[in-house]
Amino acid sequence: MTPDFLILANGGDVTATLRDRLISLEISDEDGTKSDQLGLAFDDRDGALEFPDMETVLEVFLGFKGAALIPMGRFAVDGVSGEGPAQVIEVTATPADMKGAIRAPQTRAWQNVTLGDIAAKIAGEAELKPVVSASISGQLWEYLAQTAESNLHFLTRIAATLDATAKPAGGALVVSKRGEGKTAAGEDLPPVVLTRAQLSTWRWQLEGRASYQKIEAEWSDAGSAKRHKLTRGQGTPVRRLRHIHACEADAIRAAEAELSKAERASLKISVQVAGFAPELMAGGTVSLNGLRPELDGIWHLTSVRHRLANSLTTEFRATKGAPK
Repeated sequence: MTPDFLILANGGDVTATLRDRLISLEISDEDGTKSDQLGLAFDDRDGALEFPDMETVLEVFLGFKGAALIPMGRFAVDGVSGEGPAQVIEVTATPADMKGAIRAPQTRAWQNVTLGDIAAKIAGEAELKPVVSASISGQLWEYLAQTAESNLHFLTRIAATLDATAKPAGGALVVSKRGEGKTAAGEDLPPVVLTRAQLSTWRWQLEGRASYQKIEAEWSDAGSAKRHKLTRGQGTPVRRLRHIHACEADAIRAAEAELSKAERASLKISVQVAGFAPELMAGGTVSLNGLRPELDGIWHLTSVRHRLANSLTTEFRATKGAPK
């Protein structure tokens, strides 16, 4: 099959102009605080390519000739660079939904709000649709301070206390607990099943330092020095969180998030897929089969990269708990 692509710039089709100049196209889909990114490299052998304006919105579609191309996202140009003597122009872009109000710093107080309330308010201000995992939407805070902090950074910080992520995608603001991926439409992301025959190469690593079985957290009463301790999980080794939390609810959130992180992150794998796998999305899950018993099963996708050069390929990184 012959790889193919389509690029729209501010709604206009520029594919024909770029087709014989494209050197590479790479889309990075990240889970967590890292921004997704589009990277393009073009042959500018005659200096005839025009520099794209900053904030130009690029819509990218990938696939193969003779089949419907798959939409890979909308990105706003945020950087242009080049090199010589073989003249090359490189363009970088980040998701178009991450521009504007959601990145502007704000100072305000939030009182008696749930995660769902916060996401709905921030999404509305950015003209996005809020999508929040049901398992964490009802988490309640009595008071939160947002001080000269962008809405996206604030929401990402709060989500992290629940071992969750916040990301604008496809016209939505998606807040989901890691391993409970959601599409921009709010639908669950079922595991993508990949067999050994569908993989080109893989490399795995087991890290013992992440395999905590129990987490201890402390909190103190308001206006007193009395401390209370709580635990989540059972067994050893034990991790004791250093921060003294302001209330019991915060301590519970911190302990449960750390335990969830420890249960998920002991085993890591990097995989080169033997082909193009557009259904893989950071924050979702993949089911690997036929590698070896310890590696088979559900993995949590932390990053996915699609690359078009001489061929169209996908690679990903993922984590899971230690083998039993």
